[in-house]
Amino acid sequence: MKKTDATHLLNDSYDIIIIGAGPAGLCAGLHALAGREKPSVLLLDKIVPWEQPIQCAEGVGRLGLEEAIGTVKPSWIRQVISCACFHAPDGSTITYTDKSKGYIINRAQMQKDLAAEIAKNGAACLYDHGAACIGPLDGPCRRITLDNGRQVKARVVIDASGPVAGLARTERIAWKPVDLEPAYFILAENIDLPDDMVHIYVAHNLAPGGYAWVFPRGKGAANIGIVVGSSFKGKINIRGLLDAFLARNFPSITIARRFAGAIPCGGQKRGPITLPRLIKTGDAASTVNPISRAGISEAMLCGGLAGDHALLMLKAKSEREMIGIGKSYEMIWRKKRGASHEKLAKAKNSMLAVPDTDYNKAARSLGAINRDELTMSKIFRTALGRFPRLVWSLRHLM
Repeated sequence: MKKTDATHLLNDSYDIIIIGAGPAGLCAGLHALAGREKPSVLLLDKIVPWEQPIQCAEGVGRLGLEEAIGTVKPSWIRQVISCACFHAPDGSTITYTDKSKGYIINRAQMQKDLAAEIAKNGAACLYDHGAACIGPLDGPCRRITLDNGRQVKARVVIDASGPVAGLARTERIAWKPVDLEPAYFILAENIDLPDDMVHIYVAHNLAPGGYAWVFPRGKGAANIGIVVGSSFKGKINIRGLLDAFLARNFPSITIARRFAGAIPCGGQKRGPITLPRLIKTGDAASTVNPISRAGISEAMLCGGLAGDHALLMLKAKSEREMIGIGKSYEMIWRKKRGASHEKLAKAKNSMLAVPDTDYNKAARSLGAINRDELTMSKIFRTALGRFPRLVWSLRHLM
């Protein structure tokens, strides 16, 4: 079906243009329109996000999601997750109960609801049209060139376009992700697993540099996938690895859909993420957790900060003041997640050298501890005393 060109309905200029209607862009819009005085906002996306196939495992921590968005609607939650089972290479397991719990969310429904809220608050929303270019600073605005050549001005641009769009190349604020990891996963049906437990599998021959996951979606369905380290890209058949894993562990499932993609792990800063009248956020600003590969709550949190600081840029009286606002945005993000992600990225590189035998021994030792008594501090103390190589790989976190 040929997409409808609605760009003739756009104004020539807006206070804020948000490129990307994923978690980061949507939260940016919510924050930008949260006050009594509402700026003019245009939200763009090259697709209709909630009409596209899922592109992630949809797992989030409850506390992180609530920090990012506040109230979580029941319709956004597929499953409440209370525990996780870690599978060592030799099959030994550790089951950990998290009192804070987590969610498997319905990302499409959440994004649809957030977009509707933004439109209700006065934003113009244009889907099926992306941005081809963010122009340089041009007096009190920047020019956005759409994919059909139409140009629209913005006093502030929020770039939530994702990890590889590369917008604003001419100003050295665009870069390729340092750690872009291949991922391959399926939507499985007819699987018999507890609905409140996620499963993580590690082994060098299963998912080199990464892990396999099984996340329940309720009613006998699950998201099952593998992510591998970026250094193994092109050297292995990731679909073959997943199919072999499924044959060994879940031979009776029905595969409803298959997905392939890449996870832009954060933690390795390449350059600034703000310029006067331009703020990058979400995957465009490398906000994904490098070890867990979680990115939804992180993107939403960073997006909200971007919306707040876009409002401040609108009020700035000079370019120098806007530079200070950009530095404030980067500093707050760094305090909330960025500094932690940098440490995690260093720990991740070290963990690649830890042999499977260490994970096997750790799982067997920790598996002997009563599940109700297994806390993160007890896990760390046990590892510290018995598995020096594993602890050494985590030294950057101390």
